[in-house]
Amino acid sequence: MSESYFMGLDGFVWFTGVVENRQDPAKLGRVQVRCLGFHSEKLTDIPTEDLPWAHVMHPVTDPAMQGLGNTPSFLVEGTWVIGFFRDAVEKQQPIIMGTLPGYPSATPDTTKGFNDPTGKYPTDSVEHSFHSLDESDVSKLARGVDAEGHRALIERRGNRSETPTIQTAIKPDLKVVNDKSKTETASSFSEPHPRGVETTDETNTGVYPFNHVHESESGHILEIDDTPNGERLLRQHKNGTYEEITNTTRTVRVGGDIEDQRADDYLIVTGDSNVYIMGNANVVTDGTLRHRVKGDYVLEVGGDFTRKIDGNEKVKIGAKQVDDGETKKGGGNLEEVIRGNHTFSIEGGISGAIGTREDSPNKDSIVTVAGNDVRQVGASFTLRVTGQSLIKSVEESSLVSDKRLTAFSAANIDLISGTVTNLKAGTNMNIKSEAVGTLLFSGNSSTVTAKNGGGTAIELTGHVHGQPDTGVDATVQGNTLAPVA
Repeated sequence: MSESYFMGLDGFVWFTGVVENRQDPAKLGRVQVRCLGFHSEKLTDIPTEDLPWAHVMHPVTDPAMQGLGNTPSFLVEGTWVIGFFRDAVEKQQPIIMGTLPGYPSATPDTTKGFNDPTGKYPTDSVEHSFHSLDESDVSKLARGVDAEGHRALIERRGNRSETPTIQTAIKPDLKVVNDKSKTETASSFSEPHPRGVETTDETNTGVYPFNHVHESESGHILEIDDTPNGERLLRQHKNGTYEEITNTTRTVRVGGDIEDQRADDYLIVTGDSNVYIMGNANVVTDGTLRHRVKGDYVLEVGGDFTRKIDGNEKVKIGAKQVDDGETKKGGGNLEEVIRGNHTFSIEGGISGAIGTREDSPNKDSIVTVAGNDVRQVGASFTLRVTGQSLIKSVEESSLVSDKRLTAFSAANIDLISGTVTNLKAGTNMNIKSEAVGTLLFSGNSSTVTAKNGGGTAIELTGHVHGQPDTGVDATVQGNTLAPVA
């Protein structure tokens, strides 16, 4: 009976060995393995480059075909593996079924086989994790309290402690305009503890064997922690950026606090984005916050809307106004409806302009006050009008000055009353015309009455002076019956 050498009928030959090279020229994820009992440790007998290329078996959850699945396989030089030969006789087609973790006790001897020819693995200190010799090959992060010695967790806790308590926004105190205003006590928040606890113990989280860790060569980490009551998900970049989800919190930190760990965050959404926060939200930035909306911006506030600005506030409406060299076209409007009071206090000055746009269809300022309009000016008050000016009152109107009140016109001044006009001075009253003046009373029975120093009334209507006897002919003296003005 002839021997059959095809796989499955030619026996099963298995092996253990060490990966010595993973630079597969075919990029299939193959590795070169030195197999115990089949190969010598002497590199002169069989150099690393002459070892057979071993295919790596993938699990049924990984198709390992056309870029699908987890490829390439994650085996590094120095890894202990177990497998079998597809060709039981020639033993040139090894298949690796798995890896064998252990307790490495020495760094590689590059002069011998069954070692990492590059001298990298195992090492007495892995930079990104502080993993060393004489400890389990399982990640520190999966070994309970040992996780606190992992560099990634040490730095996460350190970054949190270096981040001060973050103060949230507070409302301004407006007692100057509202006596019911109150000073608000500032609230704050802090970054949650990594792993959701101040430190890892034997029961709270990361407990072996419930924490399943994937740790890459450069230091990227994935944790799926099934610790009872301490379940977590962690995804962390080597630079410190991470997302961690615990039973009660989700923490996203972009970069660390030291300079070479700083990182930026970008979120690009090509469709719609919807965010619903059922509780409160706080946004704090140490730098400048810019918010640009290319379309409409609709803000609906169910309660109060409060702004507190430590510096200046600048608002420009109609910013896309077009200047064609002759006129400015376009612009925007501000429309407000206040169904209560508007109270303000300006500790400095106020200045403004209305109707300065050349092509503006409306340059008017119209204010309707249904009640009283009271203004108190601490210094001078000047009103300049280039057109006509009208002050009209349907009831009484008064102009009062504690010192001097002056009315000046470069042309005429008219005082018109529908009934009586009274002019009264507490001391002297001077009426003077720089040119020829006329005092005219055109009504019937008009009377001008004055009182002399003795209080005697002098009535100018029908009043004549008595002429003293000069001894001169009366005709020469003139008409003694003429009224005296």
